Amino acid sequence: MPNIEPVELNRLSVRIARSENLPVLPQCVSSVLKLADDPNSGPREMEKVIERDPAITAKILRAANSSYYGSLSVPSVGRAISFLGMTVVRNLVVSVAFQQLVGQATSGGRFSATSYWSHSLAVATAGRIIGRLKMPVKAEELFSAGMMHDIGYLVMDRFVSSDLDCSIEAAQANGAMLHEIELNEIGFNHAEAGGLLAEKWGLTPIVSSAIRNHHDPFSDEANLQTTCIIHVADALAHQCGFENQSAGVTYELSDETKQIVGLPDEQYDSIRKVMTLEVQKAQEAYGIS
Repeated sequence: MPNIEPVELNRLSVRIARSENLPVLPQCVSSVLKLADDPNSGPREMEKVIERDPAITAKILRAANSSYYGSLSVPSVGRAISFLGMTVVRNLVVSVAFQQLVGQATSGGRFSATSYWSHSLAVATAGRIIGRLKMPVKAEELFSAGMMHDIGYLVMDRFVSSDLDCSIEAAQANGAMLHEIELNEIGFNHAEAGGLLAEKWGLTPIVSSAIRNHHDPFSDEANLQTTCIIHVADALAHQCGFENQSAGVTYELSDETKQIVGLPDEQYDSIRKVMTLEVQKAQEAYGIS
């Protein structure tokens, strides 16, 4: 991709709206998310939607038959839904779709698709764990929010790849927060860029808010608790070594954030341990090195 000059956020919004090459959230994923949240839908409707996408179907079956899920004998999407349940299959669809999106990243520079994917999966896993503890009804939506929270990097890799490279290099050299470097060097950061993409995709308010505000959760009055959960999950992922494009940055949790989430300090150690184990198992299931 040729180098381009830094653009203001409103110009980036125009580029996103006009782009035909930007990775698009597959229709299969959008439909599955709606079906999983519809109490009137059933496994058969979800099966029909998934089977329309051969690539996602193949990866669903691969994951369903992996050791992570007990090496089940699952020959079809319908059997996968029967064995695993609609919510688990929903998460699998989101996960494999994001593998495809990350695989379309165009940068030949410092942006690491592997780092991006592992971090996203870690945040999604931690978000779901915290969700199950504090707001079970939203646990699966928090998984989706965690998986997508850094989607802005795909936008920046597409449109401002050289500037993103410079920001990553500066953050790594100085042990600085990458989103702060991006703001200083480019004029906007990946959270703002991701918010534009979330708007184009029509994602739910909880997911969109987490994408846009996960570095500044207290600016999100409408979805403060869920965005704080993703903020905390993001920090826990970094603390466990699932870093995204930068290394050596200390992520601490403020007392105000922990108060909103409402977990005792000792519980975070358990979440980190479970998150690490789950990510390692999921990496094997999805074939991520």
